[in-house]
Amino acid sequence: PAPAPVPAPTPAPAPLPPAPAPPPVRTTTAAPALATTVAPAPAPVSTSVPSVDPAPSPSSGVNRGTCPHCDCSWVGEDYASCGNDDGSCCWTNCCSRTEPSDAETYTFYVYRAQSEATYKPLNINAANLIGVMWYLQHEVVIEDPPKFGISRVLRYKVTTKAPQRLLDKGMNFGVRYAYDSGVCTGPGECYPEFSRYGYFVGCNKFESMYPYPTEETAFPGGIWYSFPGNGTRCDADAEEPTGSDICTYNYSWPPDEVSIDELVGEDWEEFFADGEDEEANTKKVEALAALFKEKYPDTEDLEDPDCDFSFGKFW
Repeated sequence: PAPAPVPAPTPAPAPLPPAPAPPPVRTTTAAPALATTVAPAPAPVSTSVPSVDPAPSPSSGVNRGTCPHCDCSWVGEDYASCGNDDGSCCWTNCCSRTEPSDAETYTFYVYRAQSEATYKPLNINAANLIGVMWYLQHEVVIEDPPKFGISRVLRYKVTTKAPQRLLDKGMNFGVRYAYDSGVCTGPGECYPEFSRYGYFVGCNKFESMYPYPTEETAFPGGIWYSFPGNGTRCDADAEEPTGSDICTYNYSWPPDEVSIDELVGEDWEEFFADGEDEEANTKKVEALAALFKEKYPDTEDLEDPDCDFSFGKFW
């Protein structure tokens, strides 16, 4: 008989596709977020200033030791890819200048109208005494109940020192940014300017009508300020800000405070009458100053510094 046919060989399985290559480490402005094995997570805002690489290159005084994956020559807007909540870790931890500045140090009071909520003055706006009274008059008591549940005025003693690159432009204060619920909302983009100058304290005089208020007021001498939280990343043993890019201000804690009820008594409407009358508004400001002096008689008298922000120099 004929032999049984030999079965055909089983075909070999198709080869598996090659595994995709891992994403490259950032070398451009659009690289994906890095894995945690590439570099350590950035330090939180509350820590001290990162240590400086002993041999920074190419420019002296630039901190490259904390974020070795960052391209410190890069300045762009895609800060979120660095992996920090505020979107600025590469610049703050890697490219910031850690050397002190030659700027003058200013110590003065700032005031903030606030609800009963308690938090530190990081990423906020504040004002001088005249400015906070304008805010109460034109933004708060026009609503019932008062806007944002505001019930008191806080007073902080702050010390500021401009970063060197801002000082080189002839200013101790930068543009006054607006902070809404802790988020910097302009004018313009915030982080590109912080990378350009350092985490400066901003200010604006009311009479400049930029960025706000945009019209003349009956509160001459009003000033608003902005305080970026990353400007407080000073060494733990620093008694005053150094003027490095990330050490531009400090503040007293807890703040002094007075309630609006203490200020106005039982009749808010009567106290805040004649909001467009300069003489009446001056009396309101004097009443607030007197109340702080009555509650805190041992505190020193401090003058407002000159708000020297210049639109032409800054932009």
